[in-house]
This record gives sequence, structure tokens and C-alpha cells, in this order.
Amino acid sequence: MTRREALLNSLRLAACAALSKAAPSPASETTLPAVTSLKAADACTGAQTGIEADRASLQDAVFARLVVQNFNLITASGMKWDRIHPGPDTYDFAEADWNMHFAEANGLKVHGHNLCWNSPLAYPTWFKSVLSRSNARQFLTEHITTVMKRYEGRVDSWDVVNEPTVFWSKRDDTLYPGIWVDLLGPAYIDIAFHAAAAADPKALRVLNVYNVEQGTPDHETTRKATIGLLKQLLERGVPVQAVGIESHLDASKPLGGASFHQFLSDIRELKLQVLVTELDVMENRAVGDSLSWDETSAQYYGNYLTEVLSSANPRSVIFWSLKDRWWNGKRIQGLMQKDMSPRITYPAALKALQKRSSC
Repeated sequence: MTRREALLNSLRLAACAALSKAAPSPASETTLPAVTSLKAADACTGAQTGIEADRASLQDAVFARLVVQNFNLITASGMKWDRIHPGPDTYDFAEADWNMHFAEANGLKVHGHNLCWNSPLAYPTWFKSVLSRSNARQFLTEHITTVMKRYEGRVDSWDVVNEPTVFWSKRDDTLYPGIWVDLLGPAYIDIAFHAAAAADPKALRVLNVYNVEQGTPDHETTRKATIGLLKQLLERGVPVQAVGIESHLDASKPLGGASFHQFLSDIRELKLQVLVTELDVMENRAVGDSLSWDETSAQYYGNYLTEVLSSANPRSVIFWSLKDRWWNGKRIQGLMQKDMSPRITYPAALKALQKRSSC
């Protein structure tokens, strides 16, 4: 047995044994690998442990059962503009409804993602020909009202505005350039949050941010811009309640260290809650071999979670990749292998979650 195989075997055994109280498997489901429950690891805190899960994945029985065993919240698919609002006067709730039904049937809470985003990746095709300065406010308000009212009382938290600031913006205010800010200016954020508060006042309203987690000048730029934006919004009475830290980590870059801790502290001083909303790790293949890539990714999961849990006590920790995925030719390591047995990232995340728990 190679060193890699021995390490993988020992860590998988640790993941399966650390909390061996997973729900028993019926005889008809004996192909499901035994894993320790992530949600049980953090149960004493009352926090939520979540996963992004789309309808196609949840229709796989093994995937679905692992989600139910390990998590008490899902970020459901089918809720972005391009999916749920395909025409100016039409909505398609089929995918979002399916996910909501799955969550409710299995006792899972739901995090809604997202109600407003400047990225063209979320634009329906009709945006370019229909939206204008004269009607953008109405479309944004009506969309948020329609979607949130449909799921009123059923969605625990919403990413009301997604990725508002970016280090690469050429705007002086560093806002993400795009159709909403072009047509409505910075007030699009105010409009979105006021509409969300009116549509479902009990759902937690989240400003979801990215590129703030690591120790690079670009991330520091986004951190400073985000704190400045939050202060302005609160001074204007915008009903922001929480900040979502996406946490798409890159193992080729250092973690944020003291600057990131200060950023989290600044958010808490503003009386806002913190969520980790999209956690995964892009492996670093610039050095080492496949074993070291795995080890480094696992260390990033563990070290990052340990830091953010101790600094911010987040209401939710939502993982973005149960299985591996690829982006621009680079692998992003999830928690499970192809056969749905635990990666070594799994016990690393489990150990960090256990540190916060008191039972």
C-alpha cells in the first residue's frame, strides 16, 4: 500500500468513526457509503450546516440521502433570474418548487440564492431589449416581491444582493458593474433590500460578498470596499441584516489572516450576522503531487473553518461542492469522491465544526 493509499484509508475511517451515530441504512440502500454527519458535529450550537444542491443531483438517491444525513439546510437551485423569470411577464417556478418540496419533505431549511446580481451570468435574454432606466426599479421590485411572496415563511435566508463589490471594478465605488447599477445607480441595493423586507420580513436578508477571504491585495481592496458599503447602507436605513462570505478559496493563495479577522470583527461591530455561504477549495497543482494537492485542500478547509468559526460564529456554514467540480480547467475539491466516499477534506471540515460544538 502506498503512502497516499494509507493516508486516505486512515482518514476515511476517522471520518466514519468520529460520530458513528449516522442513521441506519435499510437493506435496499446498502450501497451508500457510511459517513459521519456534519450537521451532528455542530448541532449543539444551533447553527445550520448546509450544502448547495440542484434538482438534477438530488434526483440521484445516493446523493440525496447523503444530503439529508449530513445537512440541515440547502441552497436550492432554480432561483436566479435566468431560471425563474425567463420572460418579462412570465415566471417558471418548476425547479425552485421541486427543491422547496424536497427540503420540506426532509426537514431541511432553505437558503435562497439570489434575488439580484449584476453579473451577465444571471441575466435572462430579455434584459437587453426590455429593461430601461424608466422601468428597472419596477421590474426589480416586482421580481423580488413575486419570488419571495411565493415562498414566504418557507425560506430561512435570502441572498438579496449578490457580489455587490469587486476589486476589478473601474467604478470609484468599486460596485460590480452591470445592468442594475447602470440603470439605477448604487440605489439598486437599497431598492432590493427594502423590497425584500416588505415581501417577507421574517426571512434573514443577506448581502453576499466574495473575494474577501484571502491574503492578497485584491481581497484587501474588496474587504475595505465592503465595509465602506455596509456603513453607507446602514446610515441610509437599508435593512441589511447579515453578510454572506462566499468562501471560494484558492489553495495557491494564503488565507486572510489578521486582516480577514478584522474584517469579520468590523461586520460584527455593525451588529450584522455572518454566514459562510459557498465554501469550497480550488486545489493548487503548481507544486507537489496528487497527494499533496489533496492534503493542502483539506488543510484549507480545516484552517479556514477554524478561523471563521472562532472569529464570527456564523449562523450558517454552507458548503458549495459535495462532489468535485471544475472551473477554467482547475479542480475544485468537494467533500466526497466520485463513489461518494469521503475525501480527506471531509474529516478536516468535520473536525473544525466539532471544535465549535460544546457537546
